[in-house]
Amino acid sequence: MADGWRQIWSDFRDSLRGKPSKPDSDRTVEPPESADSRATIAPGPPIATASPKPPATDPAAANSSPDDSEQLARQLTESAQSETEWTADSDQAQPAPTRQPTLGQYVASIFAITTIPAALVFFSSDYFADMTLPSPPAPNVVATFEGGQITLEDIEAHLNMLSSSTSNPGPMSQEALLETVEDLVSDQLILRWAANRKPEADESFQHAIKHINENLNLESFADQLHTERISISESSIREYYDKNKARYEGRSFTEVRDEIRRTLVAEQEPAFVEDYLEKLRTSASITRSFDLLDVPAPSQKELETYYRQNIDRFKLPRRAIVDELEFSASQFSPKAQQEAASALLGIQGGATFQATAGRFSKARFSSRAEVPEGSRNPDWDKYVFALVPGELASVFQAGGSYYVVRLQEVMPAGAKSFAEVRPTIMTTVRTQKEQRWFADNGEKTLFTIKGQRYSLRDFYKEYEEASLREQFEGAEGLKRLANALIDRMLLVSDTYDRLLDVANKPLADETRLRLLRQMMEQEEVDDRIEVSDEQIQAFYSDNRDRLVSPPKSRIRYVRIGLGSSEADASRARERSDEAYRKLTGAVPGSDFASVAQEYSEDVETASKGGEFPDWIGESGDPLGELMSHPFHEAIQDMEPGKVGKPFELGGSIYIVEVTERTLPQQLTLDEAKPFIEEYLTNQQHRSMAEELQRRQLQEAKVQLYPQVLEEYLMRAASRDQPTSQ
Repeated sequence: MADGWRQIWSDFRDSLRGKPSKPDSDRTVEPPESADSRATIAPGPPIATASPKPPATDPAAANSSPDDSEQLARQLTESAQSETEWTADSDQAQPAPTRQPTLGQYVASIFAITTIPAALVFFSSDYFADMTLPSPPAPNVVATFEGGQITLEDIEAHLNMLSSSTSNPGPMSQEALLETVEDLVSDQLILRWAANRKPEADESFQHAIKHINENLNLESFADQLHTERISISESSIREYYDKNKARYEGRSFTEVRDEIRRTLVAEQEPAFVEDYLEKLRTSASITRSFDLLDVPAPSQKELETYYRQNIDRFKLPRRAIVDELEFSASQFSPKAQQEAASALLGIQGGATFQATAGRFSKARFSSRAEVPEGSRNPDWDKYVFALVPGELASVFQAGGSYYVVRLQEVMPAGAKSFAEVRPTIMTTVRTQKEQRWFADNGEKTLFTIKGQRYSLRDFYKEYEEASLREQFEGAEGLKRLANALIDRMLLVSDTYDRLLDVANKPLADETRLRLLRQMMEQEEVDDRIEVSDEQIQAFYSDNRDRLVSPPKSRIRYVRIGLGSSEADASRARERSDEAYRKLTGAVPGSDFASVAQEYSEDVETASKGGEFPDWIGESGDPLGELMSHPFHEAIQDMEPGKVGKPFELGGSIYIVEVTERTLPQQLTLDEAKPFIEEYLTNQQHRSMAEELQRRQLQEAKVQLYPQVLEEYLMRAASRDQPTSQ
């Protein structure tokens, strides 16, 4: 809602200057291009504003002002993030998404603002005196809506709740106050929706609210551990500092005191919590019937029966193992068939498929690809499965591409053996037996705490919702989970005894509103989004040249840690320079494998000559922290076969040689489909969310009184002015 309200404020300021407001039809502006999309921004919904002049209705009369552009230019659309590099043009304007900021974003934005923008200074008093602004119902009323109003006191209470402080955050800008009004109005719109929807009747909503309140209380308990419960003496902090001066070189005790205290608290926390829990367990009356968690394991007969009854699930079609070059008509235009024929001639003359692929960078190359019958275009199957192993097909067309294919072998149709699929069947049958067991015994009591009963059905619901199957598998795993739930309930009960729920009520109410917002958007927007196969196909056809996977590289490398001090870093740089000289021939007789074994601190790769077996690319994570984008950026321009210069990243020095690099590959429709579907879904979400917001604001009859905010700011500014002596 922020952008719509900012436009209203822009209209109000324009009217003060004597300018007509921009009509809705003119309120779109091209944002800067992003890597993922180009889109126009639709305006926010119209809201009634206390303004001396009505908005202009004639588009010809609307004048663009710098303020309008400045406000709208800050709006950016969200686009789908994917593992591929592609962009998409959009000729149709996309409405800006409506998102409520997180609590952290609110607090950060509020406290970052300490001055009043010069653009909000009042104009001459004579000019302003001629204006006749509609008066608010009361001097402290900032906005009204059907059935209620928002006051300055509401704003201050909201800010205090978000900042978890009753202190005055200091001078506040009109922009920040306006955003707070937006937030409060948004809350009212959600409550109006909830009054009709009555979500409290939903068991899932009640369950979510219960967990939210419990988590807030447990977070407060954890905060108390760090600030009150765990005592760290000043002498302990000083002793830790003295023992670890090398780690804090160049920093005084005062500078690192709080950091050390947090470290010592973290060290003591596990033992403190365990002791605290043991006291709660001892004082509580707990009964357990954990024999209910002994779900009978699947028998061999049950597994074999499932295999026979579901044999169709394990059938395999014929599969062709092929070397293949695909020449897409969209990439090669009319020359696709000609280029494919040229490639075929080269291969017939003795060239390999891989070498031929290097001549045609836009061709899609696959080596020993396993292609199940029926997974490709029917014409592809017709030509390829007619070949004999080792035969090279003539150029043929299938769909929108021309192909050069050599059949390596054909794997006959059949079914996977029971031994091959037994682990999969075991997991499936065990899950089915668990579900039947917990359904049949659901009303039985698993445990009680202080007389409060917890059924087997309650337990299984937590088990399923939290996706804990892998972590707590089998009867023993279920018992460990049950004990963990008992501990959680003991802590939650203790937080209620300490009235932490009362202290957290304002934040709990705010979190409830955010849950309602998610529920509203899910039902009113997301559940109504439909992306058809025809839309995906059309998008793919229009943007096929951009739908490519990035190149990948194979590397071998030497890693030398920079250490924890400048002296360590200096020694590391000397070692890296020495290793680099050996690798670049300055020291005869040194190869990469021997240098990696001598210098690299990655034991696993050093023992293999520095070689990492997987491909490095933006779509994977084979090197953990090394596979961050900066690492990929550092190696992508290195020439294969040459040792790159040492570079520093993440506390280490790397010397990398790219041994092999693939070419960018165009994505097939099946490969691109998930990303296209996500992108089109986001487009529809933005449009439908904007329309929902527009309708709600009109129904609520929201009216803003900006002059109340302006007067409030002026009073605050005058209070903050230094008193002249």
